[in-house]
Order: sequence, then structure tokens, then C-alpha cells
Amino acid sequence: MLTETKKSLNLKSLDALRGILAVYVLLGHCRWLLWAGNNEWNKIDRSWWSDILATASASLRYGHEVVMIFFALSGFFIHLRISKQLAEKNSFSFDLTRFFKRRLHRLVPPYIFALILTLIVDLIGYYLYPTLYHAATGDILLDTNFIRKDFSLTSIIPALFLLPSSLGKDFGTNGPFWSLGYEFVYYLLYPLWLMVRRLGAWQGYITGFTLAIAGNYFLPPSFIRAILIHYPIWLSGALIAEFLVKKQLPKWIIFISYLSLSISFIAINYNFPDSFNFFLYCLLGSSTLLIVVSLPNSIFNHPIHRLFEFIGMESYTIYICHFPLVAFVSAWTIEKFGTRPMHGWLALVTAIATLLLCHLFFLLCERNFMHSRLKVE
Repeated sequence: MLTETKKSLNLKSLDALRGILAVYVLLGHCRWLLWAGNNEWNKIDRSWWSDILATASASLRYGHEVVMIFFALSGFFIHLRISKQLAEKNSFSFDLTRFFKRRLHRLVPPYIFALILTLIVDLIGYYLYPTLYHAATGDILLDTNFIRKDFSLTSIIPALFLLPSSLGKDFGTNGPFWSLGYEFVYYLLYPLWLMVRRLGAWQGYITGFTLAIAGNYFLPPSFIRAILIHYPIWLSGALIAEFLVKKQLPKWIIFISYLSLSISFIAINYNFPDSFNFFLYCLLGSSTLLIVVSLPNSIFNHPIHRLFEFIGMESYTIYICHFPLVAFVSAWTIEKFGTRPMHGWLALVTAIATLLLCHLFFLLCERNFMHSRLKVE
């Protein structure tokens, strides 16, 4: 299982959080691709309890916001080692070669596995059930999304250079790859940011926010602009790491975290400009991290916590492998029935089957490239 760090940081619950977020993304995509949606649902006769479930499923539409929490988690874990050094001796050492070797060893083999999986599943889908893959379903939302999913040079070349979707085309159906391109750039920026961080905490974090503001106001819509706008979210996780290794969380911080989480969650439902959204996402990510690490250690042995902690170890594989599988099932239903299912049972069954397949993929690939803190016994 996981080992705890000094200061008794609740890393186990953060790994359980990763599991919850990965399952949430999977369920959200199953709901979208394997359910006809509210408009069609409201046209049919239905039982009151199924109506409640259908209405509750609307809570799965916050997939983008969940990725923002993933960014904050990434910043937290990447900067945790340096944060502990800063807390102990107010300075740090950084081995650039070791850092990139660890990142490449940890992330690239599962990424290549997911590229191959996407290629195989999509090519079979293109041949057997072409309507969805050719963006010809007649559903505006589906077709608008799938029109940008292909295997052109615009999608293949960026994916091979660890920058998937950076030129506006997804590598096959695997749209969730987009966030990996952001992550890889943040890893490249991390050593440069540490050079500024050596000057002081204020200098380091203000520089990150300044880049976001400058990118928002001075750059046209582009991959680089989007990277910079989201950078403070990643850095907010790093800031939380520095804060937590120095002191225990006072109760007033926990209260403010719950308040900030509530405010940010309510506010993201409104169409604010990007210049304000990145601030909301910073609040969302950092508040979530603070709340989760404040959970008592007594929950570690709860079966649900242990389940999501286990899933959290496999969250990377789940995230990068699930979408082509769900899209394949969706393509089959559209080809066979002309539309997505009216009820959500196929979505639920597909989610469970996809989790099991991703567990198998994890055992085949990712498990062999994990580092000491996350080694499977």
C-alpha cells in the first residue's frame, strides 16, 4: 500500500481522491455517449425513481472541472519532495536528469500503450460501426466533437511528441489526452519555475499567476495561451504542498476551504471569462486538496476508502484508456439502433466493464513502471 510522509500528510485519501475523480470522468463519458439525454428522456413515459436517477446523473457533467482538480493534484505531488526540503532546511537540491528520467519512466510507457490501444479499437470501430467515427450521427453535440477526432498528421505528430490535441485534432477518439499535453508542458516548466522559486515563495507563485494573466490578455486563442491560463491551477497544488509540510491545518483553514469550494462550484456554472475562471479553478483545486488531506486517519480502513484508494493507483490507466472503449460501445449502439439508448443501464454496465478492462491494462503495463510510493504489494 502507500507509505505516509512526514507531518502525517493524508496521502492515502489523496490517492482515493484520484480514484474518485477517475471514476467520475468515466461515468460522465458513459452518460454522454451511452444515454440519449434529457431532451429525449423527457418525451417518454418513465417511473418516478428512474426520473430521479436521470436527473441526478446531471451531476456528472463537470468533467472539465474534475480535470482541474487533477492538475492541482499533479502540482502537489510533483512539488512535494522539494516542499519537504524547504520545510526542513529552507533550501532545496534538484536533479534535473533524475526528474525527467522519473517522469518519462512513469508516464510514457502507459501513454504509448494507450496510443496503441486507441489506434486498434478505433480502426476496428471505423470498419464495423462507422457512423459515429465519421461524425454522421445527426446529433449536433456528438458530431461537433467527433469531427475533430481522426488519425491525420495534425493529430498523430503532436501525440508522438507528447503534446496530444495541441494542433486542434484529437488522436483518434481519445479526447482526454488533451490534458496530458498540458501536464507534459508543466513538467518542462517546473525546473525553470524552481529557478524563480529559489528567489522566494512570493516571486515563484506571483510569476506563475503573472504568466497566466499575460497569456490571457496578450495572446490569441491557442494551445500556448490555454497552457498559461491553466498554469496557476497546477501551481496551486504546489503551494498547498509547501503549506502542508510546514504546519498542521488549523480549523479556520478547513472552514474557509469548505466555503471556497462551495463558492467556486456555484460560480463555475456561470459563463465568466477565462481571466476569472482560472481563479475559480484554483480555488476549486486547492480547496478540494485541503479538505481531503484534513480527513481523519480513521477512514483509512473503511471499505469504500480502500476501494477508491486501490482505484486511485490505477487512475492514470483508467483516464488514458477508457474513452476509446466507451466510444466503441456507443458506435455499436448508434449503428444498430440508430441512436443512443434511452435508459442508462448500458452506460452503467459499460462503465463497470471498462473499469475491469483498465485494471487488466494496468497489470499489463502501468504497474511495471510505478515508483516506490505507489508500488503495489
